[in-house]
Amino acid sequence: MAGVKSHGSATADGSGEKSFSPSRSLAVFLCLFPVVYCLAIMAYALLNFSEYGADVPRFVRYIAAPGLIAAAFMLCALLLPPRKGANVGLGASAVLIALLIVETILNARMVISMLSLASMLGAGPTESEEIARGRDGIPPTYTSKNLSSEMEVETLEQALLGGIPGEEVLLCSQEGAPLYYTADRYGFNNDDAVHDAPLDIVVVGDSFVEGYCLDRPDTFVGKMRDLRPRTASIGMRGGGPLYELALIGRYGQEFQPDWVVMAFFAGNDWENLQREAATPWLAEALTANPQYGPTRPTSQQVELAGSVIDGLWAKDISARDVFAKSSFVRNIVALNQIWGLVGLDYPKVSHDQPIYGDILARAKAMTESWGGKFVLVYIPQEVRYRGWLDKSFLYDDVRSDVLNAAAAHDVEVVDLTEVFAEAENPRALFASDGHFSPAGSAVAARALDARISALEN
Repeated sequence: MAGVKSHGSATADGSGEKSFSPSRSLAVFLCLFPVVYCLAIMAYALLNFSEYGADVPRFVRYIAAPGLIAAAFMLCALLLPPRKGANVGLGASAVLIALLIVETILNARMVISMLSLASMLGAGPTESEEIARGRDGIPPTYTSKNLSSEMEVETLEQALLGGIPGEEVLLCSQEGAPLYYTADRYGFNNDDAVHDAPLDIVVVGDSFVEGYCLDRPDTFVGKMRDLRPRTASIGMRGGGPLYELALIGRYGQEFQPDWVVMAFFAGNDWENLQREAATPWLAEALTANPQYGPTRPTSQQVELAGSVIDGLWAKDISARDVFAKSSFVRNIVALNQIWGLVGLDYPKVSHDQPIYGDILARAKAMTESWGGKFVLVYIPQEVRYRGWLDKSFLYDDVRSDVLNAAAAHDVEVVDLTEVFAEAENPRALFASDGHFSPAGSAVAARALDARISALEN
């Protein structure tokens, strides 16, 4: 009809059918999702600059790169022809959504395990034997440091550094099945009979030494016992260097083993030390004449601890609590697992902690006071060995600080970083939760035994 103009465009075959032509505003809208995502990553890093932007690699990874990518998408939306800009935005959004879905699936296993543990806590009925077991020990989501804080201890002497002697402890949920151990006479994960004769080696550390989610024979200390039967653990989950110094001060003085082995885990011990140094009763461990307290808790301590433990078990932990504790949402948004596969999951910036050298010096001096020898075991993180890109240099900040502090005080070190790197598949030495697998426990034990043997000759 004369005078009517078509706002469409002819197709390539000349049929005259109209084709969709996206507008500039649609191109901008479709590019906004990846733009906002990148800007959110950059904003989080800027708000936590000391951890994610204070050195060149993290600044580039968490601030500069996301900012440039966001700018590139906006330029595509504004400068490219609308159709091309819309296609870029649509494609990027589809890829990002797919990655977020995959990340959710990858994180689900950890959350399911935590939910399995949480289901065993709370004030509900405990008639079944499986649920009732372990309720006289510290719940798996708490530590002895938590217990002492809940007991409102004011001095190191009052603190309960181990678990409850002789009680059954729920350690974790392994593939949905609970795993228990019975604490020895001092509250640690040992067969009590190991204390019937003098000890050759005492190993102090965190959950790696307690033996998280492993049957006792498969733990690091269990594998050491295969090589040196008179070996005992005084490791507790959540422990850091200052807490471990207190353990040596309390139990080492009584056991007086030939060797004291302190394990340092690169994953969280540096952060744990920051928190421990700010805890008044733990800070006493570095004072001139600390009173470490008795190796066996008094009846009053056991009674108070039992009351607190009952209260901890009675606390209902909701699914929301589990998701919050696992940083589920943050990990998904950050694509933590996926970047790990690539090799771009950079750790936080580490900061100097001169107090660590003081801890090593005190631990070594105490050990030598009864004629023993002190050895440090450095345990790397599983993520160090994960990913297509080599990011190991980013984990060497803490490692260098630890090794330099050890060298300054002439402390012998077994660096498992190099030992594990020589394995055909270093990641097989770790379980899915980041702790040792049975194979990792065996490799670590052999490395420690070899160093001790060399020092004995």
